[in-house]
Amino acid sequence: MYSAIMMFLSLENVRSLTAAGLTIILLILGASIGFLQASKTQIKDTNKLDSHQRPILKVKRNWSYLVGWLVSFAIGISVEVFYGAHINATEISHELFEEVLKDLSTIAFFRSHNAWFIWVLNVATSFTYGACLMVRYPKIREAVRRKK
Repeated sequence: MYSAIMMFLSLENVRSLTAAGLTIILLILGASIGFLQASKTQIKDTNKLDSHQRPILKVKRNWSYLVGWLVSFAIGISVEVFYGAHINATEISHELFEEVLKDLSTIAFFRSHNAWFIWVLNVATSFTYGACLMVRYPKIREAVRRKK
């Protein structure tokens, strides 16, 4: 939800036809990446419940998640270059390190400066990944549902 809000807020400052077209392309690409990432993800029920009586599940993301992540990273770098950024090997390795850190830590992701196109890509991939898993594995709906 936070990513969607940040996407809309960051898009307010971007008002060009090119950016609008790029946003649509990124949403389509992001949805495709999210679908790819979810395609080989495996969910295993531990047959245990948490303190709120929801099932505890183990998620194995597999190689397709990594491939999707690498494609997202490459798209982000490509969009930066499209908008005139001059990136060398050192900057790419620094950017790669930051992206790995952001993927491993939600706090790192939300504290870092993200350009509008990163928010768009994040919303599309995350939403599609989550939606695909919820459709394919009904136990996930139980695991994320709030119980009173």
